[in-house]
Amino acid sequence: MRKVIFGIALQDTGPISDKNESGIDPNWELQFNPPGWKWWRWIGTPYTIVGVTPNFNGDTSAMYTALNYEISLSNKYTDALTFNLTKTLFISLAVGPAIHNGPLKKDETRCKQTDDCGFGYRIMPRIFAEFGTYFLKNHGVSFFFDHMSARGLGAPQNEGVDHLGVRYHYVFKTN
Repeated sequence: MRKVIFGIALQDTGPISDKNESGIDPNWELQFNPPGWKWWRWIGTPYTIVGVTPNFNGDTSAMYTALNYEISLSNKYTDALTFNLTKTLFISLAVGPAIHNGPLKKDETRCKQTDDCGFGYRIMPRIFAEFGTYFLKNHGVSFFFDHMSARGLGAPQNEGVDHLGVRYHYVFKTN
């Protein structure tokens, strides 16, 4: 295992949210070391992750897995310009399937009038972006956004749900 991550997120709050759900949700995630397979390096050596974001307000909870690409913002040009601040900064992007407990279909008329629809499918794609910093070798903090939606996959209804939040990282293995 590479790291464990704990966070707090605002449910259905974000730049593309319809704000039909609510809550302050915990987020727990495990990130694993990449395997040493040659073909794995060919796809960019992503980390595999599993996680859960439960909702305790009766709205949608989700479990997910993904391939996560983490990119350091450190390089010889930015480090000098930022007085080495970029040495600890990272961006993380992930994509993978999520399974949720939200409704698959809601009232069709209300869906058309208020955009309060069902999710369409039980398993949907989830995209994720994160910006953070590491400190004291094994610790990190980040801001994140995720979106789970079946838009464009022919779902009869497509609610989608977003999270915005902050997370703490504990890294077991440092480079």
